[in-house]
Amino acid sequence: MKTKLTHLHQKITRIAGTNWGLNKDLRRKLYKTVAERMILHGAAAWPYPLSARQSRLLNSIQRKFLLNITGAYYTTPTAALQVIEGIIPLHIKAEQEAAYVRTARVRKTSNYNNINFNPNNYEDGITSTKFHPAIFQLKDRISLKKQFLAVPGLNIYTDGSKT
Repeated sequence: MKTKLTHLHQKITRIAGTNWGLNKDLRRKLYKTVAERMILHGAAAWPYPLSARQSRLLNSIQRKFLLNITGAYYTTPTAALQVIEGIIPLHIKAEQEAAYVRTARVRKTSNYNNINFNPNNYEDGITSTKFHPAIFQLKDRISLKKQFLAVPGLNIYTDGSKT
């Protein structure tokens, strides 16, 4: 995982250095939408609590992206970079993600920061289709009858037809 994300960081650095290329907001958005999502993709399957080694690994991965976003010196502590950018440390974000997936998607009770989350306390997502698509009858949903009567005189059609 670390090598894949290191390659991603190098590619982003090629298109957006700290002093040239994409502005800070776009670099931050790239991190949040691409890198962070890649890192946390399987977070629900990770064992919790995370070990100190795993937390350090996540911090070292996040640090490269934070240095690119902020343009700070390499001697700046990772915790300071996280505070400056307002980005949650990855090991905490991973635990939040895992609690959300266990509660909302798997529908099992989960615990985060000594707070129990019971899936019965939250609404289930409602799907828009209440029937199988193979049962869908087009004639029941679309009426081919005229919806209005033509008014004598000038009629304007906006769809390009003449009748």
